[in-house]
Order: sequence, then C-alpha cells, then structure tokens
Amino acid sequence: MGSDSIFPFSCGHETTQHQPVSRRKWSLTPFLPFLVVALLLSGCVTQETYKAQVIRTNNFQRQLAEEEKRSVDLTAEIARLKNQVVELEAQNRALTAQLKEAKAQVVRSLEEVGRLQDEIKQARAAAVAPLGAAAPISKARGVAPSSTEPPDRLNELKDNAASPLMKSNTENPSPAAP
Repeated sequence: MGSDSIFPFSCGHETTQHQPVSRRKWSLTPFLPFLVVALLLSGCVTQETYKAQVIRTNNFQRQLAEEEKRSVDLTAEIARLKNQVVELEAQNRALTAQLKEAKAQVVRSLEEVGRLQDEIKQARAAAVAPLGAAAPISKARGVAPSSTEPPDRLNELKDNAASPLMKSNTENPSPAAP
C-alpha cells in the first residue's frame, strides 16, 4: 500500500501513479440572462401590485361576509312571511265563514221581514175589506218602497248567498247533491 493512495484500504493493487482528477468549472455567466428572464416570468411582482391584490382580496372577503349575513337575514324574513301567510289564510277562512253566516242571517231576517210585511198587508186588507174599501194593492217590482218599509233586497241577497254555495258545489261536487 502506498502512502500516496487516496483510499486507506486497498484491494491488493497498489497504485503508484496518481492521475489528477479533472473537474470542470461551471460558470454562471452564460446563464445569467436566462436566470433574469426566468425570475421576471416566474411571478415576481412589485410591492404595489401585491398590496393592491391584498386590498382587493380583503374587499371581496368583506363583501362575501356582508352577502352571507344578508342571505341569513332574507332567509329569516322568508320564514317570517311564510308564517304570516299561513296566519292570514287562516284568518281569511274564519272571516269568510263569518261573512257567509252573516249573509245567511240577513237573508233569514229579510225573509222574516217579508213575512211580517205580508201579515201586515193581510191584516190591513182584512180590516179594510169588511168596510167595503178597495182591495189591497200588491207591491210591484221596481216601485220604490214606502218610507216605512225596508227595501226588498231579499232576492239579491239570496242570489249572493247562493253563489258561493254554487261555486263550492261545482268545485267539489258531492254525490248526494241534487
């Protein structure tokens, strides 16, 4: 083993002659323009551009948060309005039933008034007839009632009261309907 050897151990071959290892030196000089272009194209931005993008991103995040809050508010408003619609529909049904009942009561009252008017006319006719007076005058249609008699709107109210019933019967015909 020679003392000139690079390796402390040998495989039985002793070299006495050393050859210099040739190493190539790399120079950055020919690659410098390419490095500069690569750095410029690789996304190097100026500080102003970076700050502008940060501000823009923050504005978008703020707008997004505002829109999300608005969306939550609108969803709550929709739920409130849906509840209000349900309540108003129930109230509408109750008032419609009350209106139908009131119309029916008015019709009954007008029928009673008509019956009473007929009784009064008969009583007057009976009171006047034995004395030899003229026969009772029947009420003609289209003639205005006297100031003591209510207007005859019984037929009109009957028609109005029957109209919703006819509509409901045509919309939901029942097998027992005549």
